[in-house]
Amino acid sequence: MDFVCPTCNKQMPRSLQFIVPHTEEHIVNEIKKKHPSWVEANGVCKKCYDFYKNQMRPE
Repeated sequence: MDFVCPTCNKQMPRSLQFIVPHTEEHIVNEIKKKHPSWVEANGVCKKCYDFYKNQMRPE
């Protein structure tokens, strides 16, 4: 069964689902800013994880 990323809505193999570690609460908060109904247990794809993680970098 495929996985649909809840932030970008792209369908991909479930093996590419990425669960955001609880230790990265700042990334969770950043995702929830744009996707308030997102549930951590649903995960995101690696591309979205990297995107939101990079949003935390100072310019």
